[in-house]
Amino acid sequence: MADRSAREAGAVVDVYDVSRFASVVDVGGGSGTLLRAVRDRAPHAELTLFDLPEVVDGSDLPAVGGDFFTRVPGGADAYLLSRVLHDWDDADALRVLRTCRAAMRPDSLLLVVEAVVPERAVDDPAAVRMDLHMLVLLHGRERTVAEYATLLDAAGLHLTADVPTGAGVHVLEARPR
Repeated sequence: MADRSAREAGAVVDVYDVSRFASVVDVGGGSGTLLRAVRDRAPHAELTLFDLPEVVDGSDLPAVGGDFFTRVPGGADAYLLSRVLHDWDDADALRVLRTCRAAMRPDSLLLVVEAVVPERAVDDPAAVRMDLHMLVLLHGRERTVAEYATLLDAAGLHLTADVPTGAGVHVLEARPR
């Protein structure tokens, strides 16, 4: 899992320019693998790892403990949600997105990093297996780009870019509407 996370994080910063951000909050960032990759590309940026207090306790990154269903740190240039939304059904994923949207400035960006199911999932048996895995274990699900766009729209965000990384995940960029 750590190897996959590191590979995905490296791919994200290889295909998406994070150096333009002065401040980044990694929402549900766990151990901070993606935020460290951002730090390597944007050493000037003010970084915040945001996750449950027991997860971020003792982190070597600037960290804030909290609950992404209720509040996330406000006012950052960019918010990262990496491998978070697929853990949740649509109702809870929407709650997370709305909490992020409430924290964002009008010019902030939200970067959703997730595996994306093809529009015709039968064309990708591995995607179907992962979707079933997420449903059974976590009541979450993998989604298509169109399904993410619908969730983002319901949260007051607009999908502005879909950037495949080549590492099994896409960077879905969204802006406040």
